Amino acid sequence: MNEYEEMRKEIDIYLMKRFKYRLSLVRLTPDNILITRRNSRLDLYLRIRRVESIFPPDCLILAQISFRKERIGNGTHFVRFLSEIALKYGFRYVGIESTNKKSSSFAKKLGFYSIDGFNYAISVKNLLSYFQDRR
Repeated sequence: MNEYEEMRKEIDIYLMKRFKYRLSLVRLTPDNILITRRNSRLDLYLRIRRVESIFPPDCLILAQISFRKERIGNGTHFVRFLSEIALKYGFRYVGIESTNKKSSSFAKKLGFYSIDGFNYAISVKNLLSYFQDRR
C-alpha cells in the first residue's frame, strides 16, 4: 500500500467514526485526489500535491468540503485531523481552494494566508501551533 492509499484509509476511518458510517466513504482517484461517495452528510474533495502550483509544494488542498450540519465544529475538527495527517506524511502545507465568503472567513479564522484572494494556504507548523494554542 503506497502512502496515498494509507492516507485514504486513515481519512476514511476518521470520517466513518466521526459521522457513524459503517461502509467506506473515501476513494483515491488515479491523479491522487481523495473524494467521498455522494451522501447526505458530507462532501469532500482533497487534492494531494507534492509539486508546486498556485499552492506551495507538499500541500494537501481542500478543494471542496461541506457538511450537512454547519457551524458545529466539523470543519475545524477535520482540519485539525488533516494537519496531523500532513505532518505524519511529510506535507508542509494545507490549502483551501476557490473559497467563497464562508470558506474564506473559515480560512482566515484558522490563520491561513491568502494566495490570490480565492485560494488560501498555511504551513502545517503554523496550523498545528494554532490548534495547540487553543487547548
